[in-house]
Amino acid sequence: MSKSYKKLITIKLKQSKEASAFIMLMKEHKIRIFNLNFKQSEITLQVAHSNLSLLRRLRKKAKVKITVRYSEPERILQKDMVTAIGIIMLIVLPIILSRFVWQVEVDAATIELEDEVAHYLQKEMGVEFPVPKKTFLSDNEIRQTMMKEFREFSWVHIMKNGSKITINPQLAPKIEPVPKVNKNQHLVANNSGVVTHFQIERGVRQVEQNMTVYKGDILVSGVLQHGDKEIIVGAEGEVFVDYWLETSFSVPKTIEIEVLDDHGWKYDVNWEKIGTAIEQMSIEPLKTFVTYKPYRMFHKKKEKISEKDVETTILPLLHEKMISSLPLETAIKAEKLLHVHSDDDTVKGKVLYLINENIAQPHPIHQGE
Repeated sequence: MSKSYKKLITIKLKQSKEASAFIMLMKEHKIRIFNLNFKQSEITLQVAHSNLSLLRRLRKKAKVKITVRYSEPERILQKDMVTAIGIIMLIVLPIILSRFVWQVEVDAATIELEDEVAHYLQKEMGVEFPVPKKTFLSDNEIRQTMMKEFREFSWVHIMKNGSKITINPQLAPKIEPVPKVNKNQHLVANNSGVVTHFQIERGVRQVEQNMTVYKGDILVSGVLQHGDKEIIVGAEGEVFVDYWLETSFSVPKTIEIEVLDDHGWKYDVNWEKIGTAIEQMSIEPLKTFVTYKPYRMFHKKKEKISEKDVETTILPLLHEKMISSLPLETAIKAEKLLHVHSDDDTVKGKVLYLINENIAQPHPIHQGE
């Protein structure tokens, strides 16, 4: 076979009088035919790609339908329906899939903790995949819920990368207890509240769950009563209570805020890789051809705060400020806006927080107790 006939195309047509006429026309025009086969009611043959335009004219003249298959495509991207659909799917499918959360990965200190957090997300919080990003839990909701359930967490980092969310809980630093020479102590309440739970290591518990205690009450006694004798064992541990904390705020009416103008995903299609994959007839993951990353555009503007804006604008900021000022194991279980009023320059109000905190503090055992 000469070099000019290396690029061949395969022609298929049904056996008929028109097909015979078509082949005769090809011979009249001196078109070289290769691999001519008659299979039942079908004829297949191969001709040089350079004869394609002439073949189409002869097909019309013979009034016969032919099917053309390219053995070696002249172009990387052919002008056919299959190629068009493939390119559309390569572009559209990643855009559609990127609007869903497909995976949440837990990156914790131990494998056991990762499994525990992942199980809690699925069973207790009802996280199932895929889920639209618009309806997925907010970062603040995930963080607050996790920190209430896992009291050993000091913070929960939430990182988003495309359709994957990574939750990285940070354990509170373990403070090595300072050796105490004198264990002669009770645990007393440094605040009033309703007892929710205990973590007692040593001593005799003096209060029960859901019991109201007051500042100065003995929560855990360091004295063990054994018949007529009293044995000093000391008291150690934590007693958590719920209590309401009232705070006031005062903010200027005019504040400067950052407003989100636009957000979404920026896509970059590597057409060269797509062409190579089609030419080699190889199957590659979509991420090989399309890369994308999130973008956000903001602008600063001054805005006046009204009494109606307090719940949506001021309360989240006050919540973050309050939680950062409390001890690590303390949680905010609820918050209520008491009242708001404004004057010419400021908006003022009060917020009531339901705090859950350890109120046990050491108190020395005096003789005679």
